[in-house]
Amino acid sequence: MTDPVISVQIPVRNGGEAFRTCLKSLSVQDTGGSPWELLIVDDGSATPVEEDFGGDLPDLAQVRVIRLEGPGNRPAARNAAWKAARAPLSLLSDGDILFPEGVLLRHLEAHSVSGRDAVMGSRVNAWREDATPWQRWFDSRAMGGMPPGNFPGRYFITGNLSIRTESLRTAGGFDPAMDRYGGEDTELGLRLEKMGCAMHWEPSLEVLHLDTVTVRQHSRKMLEYGSSGLRYTIDKHGGADGLLGSRWVRPLTAGPVSPSTLAMRVVCLIALTPPVYRIVLRWMERVGRPSFLFTYLSVGACLMGLKGMEVDV
Repeated sequence: MTDPVISVQIPVRNGGEAFRTCLKSLSVQDTGGSPWELLIVDDGSATPVEEDFGGDLPDLAQVRVIRLEGPGNRPAARNAAWKAARAPLSLLSDGDILFPEGVLLRHLEAHSVSGRDAVMGSRVNAWREDATPWQRWFDSRAMGGMPPGNFPGRYFITGNLSIRTESLRTAGGFDPAMDRYGGEDTELGLRLEKMGCAMHWEPSLEVLHLDTVTVRQHSRKMLEYGSSGLRYTIDKHGGADGLLGSRWVRPLTAGPVSPSTLAMRVVCLIALTPPVYRIVLRWMERVGRPSFLFTYLSVGACLMGLKGMEVDV
């Protein structure tokens, strides 16, 4: 059997109709005649993936399903995938992604440019006619709206990202200690950046995100991330202090401090209170503007989680 040129890797736990749609979109991919593989890591689903989705697996790919038992650990699932990969490129995706035709071929073409270790495309949330203001705002975050070019490790986001499998091996892969929601990709991105990994942003390389998470659900996820993944990343990477504005919630006089930093800490002390947060959340659910308040809700939830605050949202 000829070795594949690219390995599409998807961790999934109790996949639903979105995962079925994801698999169908992969069944029409073209890689210019080169073989490719699909590695699905069943991260402890109640019903094994092969029982639920066996009839939906694409015929065009070399498909393997790796079953992990237990409560689920996304970093460990991603590691199981790239360690089993037979291809030099690993496309790190998710089970709620719709792949337009030609996406795999475009990833291969993007890597044909010398010197690129990783290529990240857009993961579009606001692709439906009834897209919400929050989904449109979310598409503008991180590298959203930026032209093609290099991107920093703090914006290393899986879903539509291909990377040399050897780079993952050299970096040691994802950190399985991050066993709660979010941040395992950012933490790996920081390590890859320190290694000198060349990471390229290609916004025209789009996939569609099938998740319909609301702003309130996102706030809950960010609270969890702040209390777990963000705190862990800051502790692990000394240079990550300041990630997502984390230096703003340090004690008022904690150094280094400048007048602008002190002012931001005072503002955060006032703004990051549960009553204020809940008022803004209700307003943005109903009105959806001004859009900068979505930034407050997202970053604010992370920072409240980082501070260990208990907030009912």
